[in-house]
Amino acid sequence: MGCTATTVASAMRAVAVVVAEHRDELIRLDREIGDGDHGENMTRGFTALAAKLDGDVPASPGAVLRLAATTLISTVGGAAGPLYGTAFLRAATSVGDAAAIDGPAVAAALRAALEGVVARGKAEVGDKTMVDALTPAGAAAESAAASGAGVADVLRAA
Repeated sequence: MGCTATTVASAMRAVAVVVAEHRDELIRLDREIGDGDHGENMTRGFTALAAKLDGDVPASPGAVLRLAATTLISTVGGAAGPLYGTAFLRAATSVGDAAAIDGPAVAAALRAALEGVVARGKAEVGDKTMVDALTPAGAAAESAAASGAGVADVLRAA
């Protein structure tokens, strides 16, 4: 079964719930290395995205990802907004305007997102950034997709 705009929008709403549930934890963790605003910023960004998706779901998975990119860039402060925005924008470009995407397209979108984060943040594996998590996740997704896995199994592998 392919992944549609509706399923991507549902996933983004679920992310908003999880981010909000972990807001305080994200703040605490960010205080150890930064200014402690990450939980608040990410909650604000994904809450804004969920509100936009509650109004009208774009026509394609790529359009949902583009909406996520622009919303996060405009509402999330610090470095996170541009990093996550770039990741979602690159993923959106990867999937294009297809009405539904399959496992290999999801894996390719994850790879494009990682490449966007690396390009924007100039980080590499070992720098103790999100690249350290995204790299093995992307490789696992690509491996699953190469084995013929569908969307759910590719995401589970990631």
